[in-house]
Formats: sequence, structure tokens, C-alpha cells
Amino acid sequence: MESALIWAGIGENILFFASYLPNGPIAWGVYSWGFFAGRTKMLLLDKPRPAPVPPPLCSILIPAKDEEGRIRNCLQSALDQDYPNFELIAIDDRSTDRTGAIMDEMAAADPRLRVLHIQPGSLGPGWTGKNNALFQATKIAGGKWLLFVDSDVLLEPTALTRTLTVSAYKKYDLFSVLPKLETHTLWESLVIPLCSAAAASMYLIAFNNNDKRNFGAFANGQFMLTTREAYDKIGGHETVKDRFCEDTEIARLMKESGLRPRISMGDDVCAVRMYNSLPNIIKGWSRIYYAAKVGQKKHIIGAINFVVMNCFTVYPVLIYGIWRAMHPRGNMLDGAWLGASLVHWLIMTFVLSMMYRWSRNSPWYAFLFPLGGPILLWTLIKALRMCITKKVEWRGTTYSHTMATISVNAEVRMQNAE
Repeated sequence: MESALIWAGIGENILFFASYLPNGPIAWGVYSWGFFAGRTKMLLLDKPRPAPVPPPLCSILIPAKDEEGRIRNCLQSALDQDYPNFELIAIDDRSTDRTGAIMDEMAAADPRLRVLHIQPGSLGPGWTGKNNALFQATKIAGGKWLLFVDSDVLLEPTALTRTLTVSAYKKYDLFSVLPKLETHTLWESLVIPLCSAAAASMYLIAFNNNDKRNFGAFANGQFMLTTREAYDKIGGHETVKDRFCEDTEIARLMKESGLRPRISMGDDVCAVRMYNSLPNIIKGWSRIYYAAKVGQKKHIIGAINFVVMNCFTVYPVLIYGIWRAMHPRGNMLDGAWLGASLVHWLIMTFVLSMMYRWSRNSPWYAFLFPLGGPILLWTLIKALRMCITKKVEWRGTTYSHTMATISVNAEVRMQNAE
């Protein structure tokens, strides 16, 4: 009996020191350091920079498919830019609603706006709709700079001026921002910031703002500014024609070509309401996780492991810690379980509260992680399933194919563009 108790004590010590401490409070201490250090690396718009003289022409390109409810406000926000030298090209990508008609109405009233209509049935083999639409639009764009904007984004009037000025001054070849995430319901406010933070953590977004770290890159296609020269050097959207997350692939190709992509916080540059219901949030973010690294499983598996082992464990350990403190055995672990689990919970809750605050939501949502966490986990599991089946629906079109890392033809196009 005494021997059994000794071995039980040894086992508990191993469980506490070798398993829980590294996966609980220590892991969250390390994560919190990366969390705050990463944010400081993404505040690239804090300092005003002198504008280039004369201001170069910038072409703003906005593709839309069946967006009659949102396209007018998006285009108007682009036309309201205070930058003195830009053109706007709106692409009607095979829409079946009034999207194209709204574009034509606005173009008739403002000569800065041109409309390109992509006809149904014209999508070539191997192309995603958005990539084809943008590639066709770049053929008629005359700007030295290209700004790609999604149709659900609303731009602040200073958006183009601020980002182009910084990009030109710092000689960035691509400049992308993370917009303010509009959240109008409980589920949006609770889950979308979690999903966004998970993506930033999985792909180490902030730490890609380093020219010496040439194995990682990230961009956000909702707002992506690039020089025409850099765009042409990598072969444009034709090089990434089969990518669902073409933005990250473009950033990766630019970095591999010796160019300088950057991503910045941009909640005062533009805003977007990505999804308006819980099913759409899960469906949309699972596709993003799937496509961000070309269907690779390792980042998603790592995120699932973190949520289960480093997040969910705090609650049963906290309960056990309370019970253990109430039933002491006369050793150092009597209060250690409770103390360590409280530190674990406090660090985790503080980081989550700051994440919600930075996304302009109530920090009190951090206390609802027992509700939001399982939804995030289910979203990651759905993304993992996509990685296995290679079947995904994107912007109304169903795809079932394997995305190669980069095709031989794409490599040839890049070499010819150099």
C-alpha cells in the first residue's frame, strides 16, 4: 500500500512538472510574449511619411460576384479617396444579380470608374473566379501601383494615401493590411476575433515582416497594394490562378524573388463584415485555413492540438486544483495544481481580452471562451477535412482539385518576367 502511494506521488509529480506546466502556464507565457511582440511588428502606419511627388497613378481593382447589396457602398468608398491620382476598375465576375448594372450606373456618373464584365461560362480551366477577374482587369489597368480590394470592404477616405505613401517611402513592393472586422451579432463578436487570432498565430503573420525570413510570407487580399513592376515580375495572377488564397501565395513568390512584402494592422484604413451568421463563419474560416497554406495539414493540426492541450485543459485542471487543495496529501502539490491553473487561466484570459479589445469588441467576451473555443475547434476540424478531401466551395463555385505548390509553367512565366 505504501509503495503504491509512493508511485502515485511520483506519477503525479511527472504529470504536473513534465506535462501540465509546459502545456499550461508556460506555453501561455510564451504565447503572450509572441502575441504582444507580433503586434508591435505590424504597426507600420503609425508614423506619417512624405508623399511621393508627383503622385503616381494607382489603379484600384475591385472584383464582385453577386454582390448587389454591398457593391455600391464599396465602390463609393473607393471613389471617395483623397489620393489625387487614381483610376477605379470594377469587375463584374459572372454575376446573376444586379451587380453589373449597379457598376454601370456608377460608371456613367463618374469617369474615374470603368467596368469590366466577365461573362458566365468564360472561366478557363484551372482558374478561380477572383483570380481570373483580377488578371483580366490588370490588362487594362494603367497604374504604376495596383490596389486590389474585395467587394465587401469599405475604405476610409485616406486609405490609399496612407498606404501608398508608406509603401513608396519604405520601398515596399507589396503592402497589405488587416481591416477592422465588423461584428454585429453575438456570434460574430465572439467567434470571428478568435478565428482571426488563430490564423495570425498559425501562420506567424507578424514575423513575416522580415526580409531575412525568406521562408514565410503573408498578405490579405481584402486590401493588397503592390507596384506594377513587382506584380509583373512574379507573373501576376496567372501564376496563382488556381489558388483560393492567392494573396498569401503572391506574397510568398515576391519574397522568394527578393522583393519586400509587408502586412500591417489596418483597422483605421478599412473595414469589412466577413460573415453574418454562425454557419457562414464556420464555413468561411474553415476555407481560409484550408487555402492559406495550399491545403497543408500541419498548421491546422498544430492549432487543433493547441486548442485542446493548451486551452481546454485549464478548466478540468482548475477544478482538480480546487479539489486537491481541499483534500491535501501533505506535499508540495497540494496547492500547486490550483496555483498553476489560476496562472494559466489568468494569462489566457488576459490575452484573449486584449485580442477582443484590439478587434474593437468587448474584452468580456474572453470569459466566454468555453463557448467560443469549441466553435473554433470545429472550424479547424472542418478545415482539416477539406485538406483531406480537397473539396471546397469558394465564391459560389465548387472546386475539387489538388493545388500544386507551384506549376512548371508558373516557374517559366516568372523566369520570363525577370
